[in-house]
Amino acid sequence: MTYVVIKKIKNREYLYLVESKIINNKTIQKTLKYIGPKRDLTEDEVNCIKESQERKDWILLNFEEQLSYQKHNELQKISDMQTKYLKKLDIATLEKEKEKFLSDFISNSNSIEGSTMTQNETSNYLFNNIVPTNTTKKEIHMAENLFEAWKYVQKNKDRFPNEKDLCELHKLVNKNIESEETLGKFKKYQNYIDEIHTSAPVYVKERLKELLNWIKKAYKEINDFEVAFQSHIQFEIIHPFVDGNGRVGRLLLNWLLMYKNKEPFSIKNKNRGQYISALNNSRRGKIEAICIFCYEEYLNQYKFYSFEN
Repeated sequence: MTYVVIKKIKNREYLYLVESKIINNKTIQKTLKYIGPKRDLTEDEVNCIKESQERKDWILLNFEEQLSYQKHNELQKISDMQTKYLKKLDIATLEKEKEKFLSDFISNSNSIEGSTMTQNETSNYLFNNIVPTNTTKKEIHMAENLFEAWKYVQKNKDRFPNEKDLCELHKLVNKNIESEETLGKFKKYQNYIDEIHTSAPVYVKERLKELLNWIKKAYKEINDFEVAFQSHIQFEIIHPFVDGNGRVGRLLLNWLLMYKNKEPFSIKNKNRGQYISALNNSRRGKIEAICIFCYEEYLNQYKFYSFEN
């Protein structure tokens, strides 16, 4: 049995997760995790801590591909075709294509989180300095921030991301939106995705370390696209920050693709329902759900160019 206890050390009280077992008619208590200074915990918080201890917040149990060999080839082919298409463009046209993609990615990623700025409004604001009407300051910050965060990814895409990079992305994504006290720092209090449990704060660092190690190994075991797709759901289960986890997660998803010389893609807000459903099904162990969703989104991203090249 596991439960939370209070331990008094030098007249101060602290919370610990402990495990109690009866061995040879004796009760043996083993300390599993230091939680922090004494404070009131909700039942849900305690359950999240127990679930993380039991690794119920970890679904990448092996290196297993969820998509067929044919689907892997489709993804690679369309990525190669897009790369080839971009290389043929003159500098001015290439710049316009990059702006078009960024407007698409930024507007959709922010819209998934509630922003009302359209792709045209995002493009006009970021590249023509035209401020849209009926837009909140937060939405403006969201557009500016995700643009800066993307530039950080673009600058560093040739190396493997680390924990500091994730914190920097969070700092960039939520600048002027979230408190300075929490920007670029892992959550200290439990957060949820609606009513769905995420990793307990005291397990975040080790889960992220585990995720990054899994990604490194997975690159040697399974298809590069699947590494990015599968790791995306695990990152969202961990939900390491107070806010901005979806946007940081989608940045990381594309970083992992570009690191392996794959073209990036945008998850469309119009498909938000299917996206959430795929994340939820994957959390329950059906990891193929997020892989299939990302596969379809990727092909739809570049299907126009697949007919042109």
